[in-house]
Amino acid sequence: MEYSTQKAEAFIQANTGSVNPLFRPHLHMAAPIGWINDPNGFSYYQGQYHMFCQYYPYQAIWGPMHWGHWTSPDLMNWTWRGVALAPDSPFDNLGCFSGTVLVKDETMYLMYTGVHKNSRGIVVQEQCLATSKDGLTFEKHPANPVITSAHLPAGSDMVDFRDPKLMPHGDGYRVLLASRGEHSGLLLSYLSQDMVHWTYEGVFADGISLMPECPDYFHLDGKDIVVTCLMNQPPEGLKYQNDHHAVVYILGDEMAGRFIPQEHHSIDLGQDFYAPQTLLTPDGRHVMIGWMQMWGEAPPTHYLKHNWQGLYTFPRQLSLRDGKLCQQPIEEIAALYEREVTMHNQQVEGTLSLPGVEGSPSSLQVELTNMKQGKADIHLMQQGEMFALLRYDAASGVLSLDRSRLYYPVLALPGQEAHDVAAVQLEKGLSSLRLDILLDTCSIEVFAQDGAAALTSLAFPKEGSAGIRFAGEYTVKELTFQTLKRAAE
Repeated sequence: MEYSTQKAEAFIQANTGSVNPLFRPHLHMAAPIGWINDPNGFSYYQGQYHMFCQYYPYQAIWGPMHWGHWTSPDLMNWTWRGVALAPDSPFDNLGCFSGTVLVKDETMYLMYTGVHKNSRGIVVQEQCLATSKDGLTFEKHPANPVITSAHLPAGSDMVDFRDPKLMPHGDGYRVLLASRGEHSGLLLSYLSQDMVHWTYEGVFADGISLMPECPDYFHLDGKDIVVTCLMNQPPEGLKYQNDHHAVVYILGDEMAGRFIPQEHHSIDLGQDFYAPQTLLTPDGRHVMIGWMQMWGEAPPTHYLKHNWQGLYTFPRQLSLRDGKLCQQPIEEIAALYEREVTMHNQQVEGTLSLPGVEGSPSSLQVELTNMKQGKADIHLMQQGEMFALLRYDAASGVLSLDRSRLYYPVLALPGQEAHDVAAVQLEKGLSSLRLDILLDTCSIEVFAQDGAAALTSLAFPKEGSAGIRFAGEYTVKELTFQTLKRAAE
């Protein structure tokens, strides 16, 4: 099949009526039809936030990648702008893979990975450039690909060479690229004065699992931060619960063009979080959005043939605290608040439903104390005996989210394994547990201890299941619950 942006747009317009809206999110970005995975090109241009996506419009499965596109004036209300790039050129006819956007001199520069076969018939990944003067129409550069497999150092794999992170550097530009080396995953650095002619600088970081993906690099609170995703990482207890995993490395300073990976930690230990991108807002905040799904999963939108699959997390503001990357829903969420319920010092003995604390989409902030039996449970998306179980076990210090009791399971694709429980290690025997929980039609995002830990998971309840119940023996010291009006389009 030959692809173009025009063909994609015509297909979308003709077929969006076939999409089943049962699980369509209210607060989160989801394409009008088809499949999305990695967020791309998160940027701010001419008064609008821009988000692009890895997109295959023709089926709700992964296929030859296009770039879909949204804009927003406020990070909350997103408008679908259509297909920005299609795999329509010899250098990207097998896919326009992930990348980033840099804004310079009123021009958007999109750098992405073009996938094609070389003269020997080998599928290779090389880096391409596109530009826009209006933020809506995009032109591929005539010099593409601008970074080819010939730019690779010895021992690097041309088949796995992707996901450019484009950024200013000195009086020119730098791009970081993920690559597979002979013994471990690499991040490679290239320099340019014009974004077209590139010179290999060296290995920026090595020893990163077997293959990293989707690198990001930024400065936060005086520290250098590298984010990347570990592909095919063997599970290791609570450290790596999925075989694809997003982690963050934090270091005081980059040393002579090289970043030495040291201590790292998971960004989000839920079942569904991958490939995050960050943005520095005009007012100086670092905001992150990730893909809310995981490779190998078959959610109900897939096996019930709803003709769409994939969504993005709610935007999260980042900070550093005690050497860890912390994240919480952006402050703009307050603009969505509708009905509010506040309560204090509610005693839980057995199970407790609180008046008015139910509904979706919604936000729930609670502080739990006096956990006498060592466990504190919250049932989310409840209808009868069906619910998602959020549990803190004081003896182990583990906070877990179990979606196995919900009506619609998330299944595993052939050869994969389904993960119904996600968990994160908090402090044992906490005297006070603070939770910020964001619920949408098919998702749960949990932020614990003021954003020090996060659990993000898809969750598919029976239609109309929006109850919340507290279970165990403890005190709900503080509670604020808000229903939220629709944000995403």
